Formats: sequence, structure tokens, C-alpha cells
Amino acid sequence: MTVPIEDVWAAAELVAFGLRTGARPTDGNAYGQLLERYRTSTAFRDAVDTVAGGLGLVVLGAPARTGLVLSTQPGSVFALRMADLRGGSMAADDKLIAGLVVLGIAAYAFPHDIDLDGTDVKIVEVAALDRFVRDAIDRVLALPGDPDTVDGQARRAAEVYRRTAAFKPKDRLPGPARGCTQFAVLEVLGWLVERGAARQLPQMGATSYQLTDRFRLLVADVAGGEALEALRAVRRAAAAQSTVDGA
Repeated sequence: MTVPIEDVWAAAELVAFGLRTGARPTDGNAYGQLLERYRTSTAFRDAVDTVAGGLGLVVLGAPARTGLVLSTQPGSVFALRMADLRGGSMAADDKLIAGLVVLGIAAYAFPHDIDLDGTDVKIVEVAALDRFVRDAIDRVLALPGDPDTVDGQARRAAEVYRRTAAFKPKDRLPGPARGCTQFAVLEVLGWLVERGAARQLPQMGATSYQLTDRFRLLVADVAGGEALEALRAVRRAAAAQSTVDGA
């Protein structure tokens, strides 16, 4: 079946909206109208998926409040990398810490597989996330696997995280200074905000953030691996203990 050129144009326009992390669909704007068409028309959805695939992208979902959520295929020019933090100028140890923080955020917010199917609001706070990752370090260090594997990299990251100070104050300014793990958590959350995967919640404090559906769908797309599961197990155990203590 031949797809009208107008539909191809509209499909490309929707993919472009999905790539603009600051774009928000509403009932009255073009993004919202195209998103609703994607959600209700099989033919248009196929056209969008095809355009995205040609660009090395995969449509993970289309939540009404978030918009089109895209992931990348291997080699895509749109791939997001931790190396993009600080314009690619991060030291090796900083990259390891940042990677562990991303896993920590995913485990903290979504400790069970079923959590990835829900749309409950997930709120995280910098100091609490830092404590959680530190509480899970022993579990991560116990992971088997060669040093060059993902789990081996997670072990190295845990070692670096443990020997890095949790907090260093800035000179005459609030918040953590560079060179501590709370700064790393804050930096990663800022990176997620830039990509539409989180948003700041100043009404709940300067270091509080809400994770968006975009982050949930990205986690669901890559969920797996012993390092993530080790972190999730610690989060589940802490929640169970909290329930016992509160009983």
C-alpha cells in the first residue's frame, strides 16, 4: 500500500517532536494532534515506526502526558551516551560513577518488574539516592563476571563510589561540590532533565526530581543485568524492612 506523502511528512514531524526533549503534547498543539493520530491510527503508527526505524530509532511508547518516547538502535547518530555529560570531558572514574548512578536511579524507582508497567509518579532526592547506592555497594562488589563485562564495570564503579566522599560543600554556596558522589547524582539527574526523562520539583526542595514516563520506558527497554538486579534487591529489602518497622 502506498503511503501518501502527506502522511510521511506528518510521521517525520512526529518523530522530530519526539526528539525534542522540551516539547510537550497538548490537545491543542500540533504535537498533541499527531500523537493522538499515532495512538488511534494503525496506518499512521506504521508510518511513524518506519520513519523512526530508518533513522536508527525505535518507538518505545506514546504516553499522552510525555509524548513519543524513542530509543536508539546500535550505531544510531541519536544515541545518548554517558560520555555526553560535561561535553565528553569526564574522567574515567567519573564515568563509572555516573553509570552506577543511572542504574541506582532505575533500581530505586522501579524495584519490581511490574513497576515498569505503571504510571505512578516517581520522585527521587539526591541525598536519598546517594545513600541507597552506598547501601548497595557490597551487593554490587559481590557480582561475578570478567572485568570487561557490564557487571565487571559495575564492580569497578562500586569500588570508585565507595572511596569517593559522599558530600563536599561548595565555598559559600549551597549544594554539593564537584568531586563527591552527591554532585555526581545531581549531575546525572540534570542530564536526565535535559533529555526529558526527569523534571525538577523545586516545590519539594532544590534536590528533588520527578522521573517521567520517558525514563520509565527507557528503563523497561534495557532492564536486565545482574548489577541492576542487585541494586533492585537492596531496594526491595529496604522497602520490606520499612513495612515491618512500621507495623
